[in-house]
Amino acid sequence: STVWHSFQTLVREMRDMVSRTAQSYLMSQLRDLSVGIWLADGSTVAMPQGLLCQFIGTKHAINAVKEYFGEDLHPGDVILTNDPYHGGNTHLPDWGFIRPIFYKGELLFFTLVRGHQQDTGGAFPGGYFPNSYDIHAEGLRIPPTKVFEKDLERKDIMRLIWTNVRWPEAVRVDNYAMVATTRFAEKRMHEVLDRYGKDTVM
Repeated sequence: STVWHSFQTLVREMRDMVSRTAQSYLMSQLRDLSVGIWLADGSTVAMPQGLLCQFIGTKHAINAVKEYFGEDLHPGDVILTNDPYHGGNTHLPDWGFIRPIFYKGELLFFTLVRGHQQDTGGAFPGGYFPNSYDIHAEGLRIPPTKVFEKDLERKDIMRLIWTNVRWPEAVRVDNYAMVATTRFAEKRMHEVLDRYGKDTVM
């Protein structure tokens, strides 16, 4: 029960952290975001209250990450995806930052922060395009893509992505808030594992 409530407390802290540090109205005020913890096989461990459509399908996003990268996942990696067809996502404005969490060299968990961006490119500003003739008119499609690799930011990839949205500086700030929250979650998870041991936690 203590371990379980540790996870529940963590995800509530994650949700609050994003809403305090993100700059967009969508995430800071409307809380159009989701966070959580999943096992390495995609099974759900902990989710706070939020938008069900964003996090119920996260198992599909985790499976897509594992399919794309296989054994090429390492501590410090962060994977971004928003593609409904090749990333287990909801719709293009919901960008999900996924971090694999390793403990003593073993992949045990994934954590996710997913949030609705102010803009994702496409034919019109914003995120809803009822008159779009196909998904490409809705915005930039991002299959599972490493944006941090072993704790090093892939600045060329991030620059490419931000160049294709209308408010790159605002999106950049929100993205860093989301990535930092996954790092915070990893730190807290390690503290729980150190305190109670892997066998008890699992």
